[in-house]
This record gives sequence, structure tokens and C-alpha cells, in this order.
Amino acid sequence: METNANYSSLKARNKAVIISFVLIAVGLLFLSFNFGWINPALKSVIFSWPMIFIVFSIVALIKREFLGFLFWLLLGGFFLLPRFTEAFPVLFPGIDADFMHNYWPVLLIVLGVVFLLKIVFGRNKHPFKKYINESNMEGVDGRVEKSVVFGGSENIVLDPVFNGGNIDIVFGGIVLDLRKTSLPAGDTVLNTDVVFGGISLYVPDDWKVVSRLDTVMGGFADKRLSAKPAVDSDRQLIIQGDLVFGGCDIR
Repeated sequence: METNANYSSLKARNKAVIISFVLIAVGLLFLSFNFGWINPALKSVIFSWPMIFIVFSIVALIKREFLGFLFWLLLGGFFLLPRFTEAFPVLFPGIDADFMHNYWPVLLIVLGVVFLLKIVFGRNKHPFKKYINESNMEGVDGRVEKSVVFGGSENIVLDPVFNGGNIDIVFGGIVLDLRKTSLPAGDTVLNTDVVFGGISLYVPDDWKVVSRLDTVMGGFADKRLSAKPAVDSDRQLIIQGDLVFGGCDIR
């Protein structure tokens, strides 16, 4: 289809632009350190593993996901604070070597606050029933909306027609069985964002499934042993989104 080709071309161009900016930014950082434009003490902060949480927060901000941005920013800031203290002890006189040992419960408090905000503000954003750890479910207008954080969920979709939806996973997993439903004419889009987790989709053997997932240390696999040619080529399930240290498989 021409629409699919245009979409793929646009997405490939956007990805190339992002990679270009990342390479430019990293190159400028190294150049700045080499010429002393940036304090060398910051190198141990910028090039450290907690910065991956800051990257996640930037991605969430770009997607306009405020709660995700807040969660990853606070998590990254918590682990980066001791490194800032080592680099600039004068700026953080109250932070000592026991900071992590004494203040780790703050992470639980932050996680609880994020959950609470998600419950309060998520009701208006997604006016649908949530089914957690239930075997059967029906969405609104044939759509599935699921968010799992530090947990798991297994569901069988019973709607006559499946119209796609949104799935967000952070440190968790979802099993979604679509074998009792059908696809409408045209493209059905399932948006998935997975960070340190996984999603398994059970679909009929004759469904056409297209992956448009962007992966970072993750992967997608169609594990159907007896996949058949699509009966109706005009009907297809498109899975798009991001997999960061996560996986998606079709069964």
C-alpha cells in the first residue's frame, strides 16, 4: 500500500535524523571534554549507567507522557546525585557516602506517588474498564488499553472485532489472546511501549501481522509454527512502538 510505504519512509527519515543528532551531541561532548570546555569531573556523571534513566525521561517527554517523564527523571536523579557529590562536593555538602543506604525508601515513595497520579489522572484520559489478571476482557469500541508497571496481566479479548489499542509495560509482562476476535478491513494498529518487559500476542494463524517496532536491546519474533497465508490481504495487524530492553512475540 502507498500509505504504508509513505509511513515507513517518514519513520526511517525521522530515525535517521534522531541518530544524526545523537552522534553530533556525543561528538560535541567528547570534544568539549578534550578541550576543557566542560569540567572533566562531569565525565563520570554524564557517561554513567544512571544516565539511561534520563534518556528514558527525555523519550517520555517527547511522547508527552508526563508521568513517565517524572518517574524516570526522579529515578535517574536519585542515582546520579552521589556522582554529582563526588564531582562537586562543595555544591552538595549534606550528601555523604551513606546517601544510598539511608534514602533508598524514597524510591518507594516516588513509585507510590507516580501510581497515585496515574490512577487520578488516568481515569479521564482512558475512559475504559481495566482488567488486571483476568482471563477474559472486553474493551471499549473493540480497543484494548493496558498499562502494567512491576506486574503482569493475562487477557483473552472477546470483542467480535478488534480495533487495536495501546499497551504500556514497565518492568512487567502482558499476555494478550486475540484468537477469539477478528480484524476489520484495513490496518489495525496496536501501539506498544515496553521498557524492561515483554508482551506475547496469541493470534489466529491466518492473520497478517506487520511489525513497525523500534528496538533498543530488544527484539520481535513471530513464533507461529503453522502460520497460514492471510485469507484477506486487506486486513492486517500493525504493531508499532518502542521496545527498550524488552521483547514482543507472536504465537
